[in-house]
Amino acid sequence: MGNDEIVDALELLVKLWDVHGVNEFKSKNLAFAARGLDKYPGKISSLSETELLQIPGVGKSIVKIILDLIQVGGSTDLDGILEQTPPGILNLLKIKGLGPKKVGLIWKELGITDLDDLLTACEENRLEQLKGFGKAVQENVQLYIQFLKQNSKKLRLDKATHLSQIILEQLKSKFNQVAEAGELSRNCEVISELVFLVESTDIFGSGALINSIDGMEEDIKESSPFTWRGVFHGHLLSIQIHIISPDQWGNALFQQVAHPEHLVAIQFYKHFQGKSIASDKEVYESLALPYIIPEMREGFKEFEWSQKHQSDELIQYSDLKGCLHNHSTYSDGKNTLLEMAEACRAQGLQYFGIADHSQYAAYANGLKEDRVIAQQEEIDQLNARWNDFTILKGIEADILPDGSLDYDASVLARFDYVVASVHAQLAMDIDRSMPRVIKAIENPYTSILGHPTGRLLLTRAGFPLHMDKILDACKANGVSIELNASPYRLDLDWRYIYDAMDKGIYVSINPDAHQIEGIRDMEYGVKVGRKGGLLRSLTLNALNLHDLKTFFKKA
Repeated sequence: MGNDEIVDALELLVKLWDVHGVNEFKSKNLAFAARGLDKYPGKISSLSETELLQIPGVGKSIVKIILDLIQVGGSTDLDGILEQTPPGILNLLKIKGLGPKKVGLIWKELGITDLDDLLTACEENRLEQLKGFGKAVQENVQLYIQFLKQNSKKLRLDKATHLSQIILEQLKSKFNQVAEAGELSRNCEVISELVFLVESTDIFGSGALINSIDGMEEDIKESSPFTWRGVFHGHLLSIQIHIISPDQWGNALFQQVAHPEHLVAIQFYKHFQGKSIASDKEVYESLALPYIIPEMREGFKEFEWSQKHQSDELIQYSDLKGCLHNHSTYSDGKNTLLEMAEACRAQGLQYFGIADHSQYAAYANGLKEDRVIAQQEEIDQLNARWNDFTILKGIEADILPDGSLDYDASVLARFDYVVASVHAQLAMDIDRSMPRVIKAIENPYTSILGHPTGRLLLTRAGFPLHMDKILDACKANGVSIELNASPYRLDLDWRYIYDAMDKGIYVSINPDAHQIEGIRDMEYGVKVGRKGGLLRSLTLNALNLHDLKTFFKKA
């Protein structure tokens, strides 16, 4: 069992103890231990009992739970309380703004154990009558349940990519030619359906081959002789598999990769219906149009973009020179400053920017001034080791509700750059969000606006912003806007990258990495950056170190 699975199991046990009203002291101890284990950089399953006891918060009773999880893949404590818990309670625990104790109260006072019944209680104004709830909590719960239900059959880009690879490998074992199409082939940030093409002259036999793949579950009512429809076992995401004859392969592939709006824009059906196409480049050449890469074929702004730019100007992963906005064990990261820097250096990058959380983020062990000084002293010592690599002194400073940053000017001046981000009090209307973010952009020490809307894909909608005014403010104040590359965020939304390019604003592809593995999330940033027309010349961390420092100085 991996570290994340162990920590997730312990955190679930904490929540269920709180739902059931188990001894609060016991629950808090386990929560503290889970945080300590979450920060442990090594492999927890390889630790002895003595070594486990050295981790902060881990006592003998907790060691027993951990060893059970490692050795048998379960825990009598967790299994026992799960048996006493209606399955729907686990879904209630996903609702933002409802802690485990509130979930327990809803269960005990209203007898509610699933999302549908809780939504009904909100609509009937029964939730607001519970002690400690009120109208605002009820409204937030109602909106969040609707958001969850709307997105229940979708996957983030990273999850969908993983599932697609599993299915592709199985399809390749059955068919000579297989291709991925639909939203995933266009690197959409959220995937509502997986689409594949398989080449075959045996239409009816192909359906049987697909059904022979372990895990494929056909929806017979929705399927047709030419299109298999269904799901993969354990997933709600819809799957389409189109069975294509060899002479129609090129035509079908182009049609299934592009968004319908893109097909309309090039009058695809008028020019190519029923015709054989050798390659996608043939489509654009025959229409005297510039080539549009697959991920940009959305029918959005790709043709306006192509009037000014060429596809070879788009950012590629190999263009990235460094990695900005990362966390270490100084705040809530899992790896040390040195480990994170060495991982970037091993990937051939020229610089690494540390941007641990600032003091306002107490929940993330944010840095007080004395720890800022200590970290920067360590950076100076580490930088003396290398002549081919540099650690930059950054910080992720919280944007406070009034728009100020949570250090005074004397501290902010110590950093090479500042990522300004909103983390708290995210429930804002436009009248509150705009002054708050604009003021932060106008702060002379702000270098990068971090995850601009605060969204978490399929989990939390971002707060509203007039993005055109935000981009104007970034341009006027010499501030880069972040494309947070974590697949949980992918914020800035790719649709606004077109506007950022038009205004000449630098976009920073930042992984927001909290451990070494997270550094590679920049790959997702590059994918959706290209989707929005992100140019190499306007990607902040594609700059060399000298030019990057010049940008940070706002010279």
